[in-house]
Amino acid sequence: MPKRTSDPAYLAARRALLADSPLCYWCKRNIATEADHLIEHDRGGTDTLDNLVPACKPCNSRRGQAYRERRDALRKANREKALVTGIFTDTRMPPTPPFSLSVPNQSELARTGGDLQVCAPTGREQPRLETLRVGYDSVGHLVAAWYENATKVRLMPWQKHALNGMLSVQADGQLLFREALVSTARQNGKSVLLQALIGWYLAEGPKHFGRPVTVLSVANRLDRAEAIHTALIPALTPYASKITMAVGRKQMDLQNGSTWTVRAATTNLVGGSYDLIVIDELFDVSAAVVDDALRPSMIARPQPLLACFSTAGDEGSTVMISMRELAVSQIDAGQTGDLYLAEWSMPPGQTGEDYWGYANPALGTTVTLAALRSASHKESFARQHLNLWVSARGAWLDSQQWQSIETDEPMPTGGVLAIDSSVDESRYVGVRSAVADGRSHVCVEFVCTNEDDMWQEVERVMADQTVTLAVTPTLEIHLPTRLQRRYERVGYAELVKFSSLVRSMIVEGKATHRGQRLLTEHVCRAVMARTAQGVVLSSQRSPGPIELARCMVWTMALSSRPTIRTKPMLVVG
Repeated sequence: MPKRTSDPAYLAARRALLADSPLCYWCKRNIATEADHLIEHDRGGTDTLDNLVPACKPCNSRRGQAYRERRDALRKANREKALVTGIFTDTRMPPTPPFSLSVPNQSELARTGGDLQVCAPTGREQPRLETLRVGYDSVGHLVAAWYENATKVRLMPWQKHALNGMLSVQADGQLLFREALVSTARQNGKSVLLQALIGWYLAEGPKHFGRPVTVLSVANRLDRAEAIHTALIPALTPYASKITMAVGRKQMDLQNGSTWTVRAATTNLVGGSYDLIVIDELFDVSAAVVDDALRPSMIARPQPLLACFSTAGDEGSTVMISMRELAVSQIDAGQTGDLYLAEWSMPPGQTGEDYWGYANPALGTTVTLAALRSASHKESFARQHLNLWVSARGAWLDSQQWQSIETDEPMPTGGVLAIDSSVDESRYVGVRSAVADGRSHVCVEFVCTNEDDMWQEVERVMADQTVTLAVTPTLEIHLPTRLQRRYERVGYAELVKFSSLVRSMIVEGKATHRGQRLLTEHVCRAVMARTAQGVVLSSQRSPGPIELARCMVWTMALSSRPTIRTKPMLVVG
């Protein structure tokens, strides 16, 4: 993988990374002598410490060669597909007239047109947040080709990008992801995207998977779910053997043996077994429906895909929050799990027109700047059209202040590790802070989905004997005996006591962080509340989870306490 070896920033990061002669990140055996990029330069990777890991020369060379081979093979395959399908040619179709965004509760069945037109700002093809999927092929181009041939509607670049991501395949042709979450602002064509996915699965899926497929599509409301069915019938009629149109019981049986069932998202969805489940507007679907009814119905399928589409929600969107937090934590860690996330949303703290294209990938095609401006005075504008999780009034910290203390400096050893769980106990997190050169450096050490994994991570961090533990009362009861002498309890009282102090440290530049996305989101969405005792971060008022921000307050305050050093007592005999 190419490196800008003359870049001073890269050289400084490389020196810091290799300063202590660490073991290779990949083989865990050899001493690292090189800095390996997690995301390659030609894929937009940077030379910052967040994108570098220590590696020995054999591992780095082997990974670089494997990446180049996969990249070249994928480019060759795409060129061959272009010759057959014409998807990647410069043929352009004129866009259809844009839809107005001023009408509430539109069905979102907007027809998409051609490539983005010149407009300032314009929609971004690349999502702001996306799961890492280096070197994998995809069958997404097959979905786009089928839909464009069946409906004569050309998908937009962002829709093709999302399809290629969620339908990534491994070397053996198996799907890489079991679940996917695609999030954009309203009226950008999410419904068209899920139509293409459903249609290809039903019409062409048996050829790809080697057997008939079963598809279930649901939405937060029955009329929204059935609107997808109505819109897709013309494209699927040539393949159908039976179409049931009863309200609340719509279904389609295809000649190839595949079936498509359409329902509202309720806990009554039990008893089926599905290869593909599509959820429209996940923000308004309860965790009980997803966890108790939908996910269990896919457990026996060999290559299941739970594909979710949604605009941002609020603090009640628990299942969407849980999926999103897990995906963002994996992005921060440079990991690829079973969940694919592609989110087009505003950068933290930004709401200006210049950034509207981040949340509206269809801006300039089916969405116009004038339409967004006309809707901008509405109270729901931030969530529906900027894809923001409810405007956070009374924010604890300005996003610019937080971004101003980002650093590439290596994280010091020692300090305090603070642990906590989310309100619904679906996540367990650890944040560590250590003081060096008069500043408190903070980083996220782990995000886990169960308590057992959390304690394993705690043991890993606490292997450094200079680290102490800050634990909440609910977790203290399970504290391992060997850590009893190295912890102190923290809770609401300490949060009240330390919130103003830590905010002052950040504003005055006495703290640094490493730009981790999940910590940034928790800190920038945290809302402060005034109590009789002082200012405190409020989970109830904040538009989403803030457990990482709470942990940061505890650990930064505790780690920055002055160290009391006493002189040895002189005993005179």
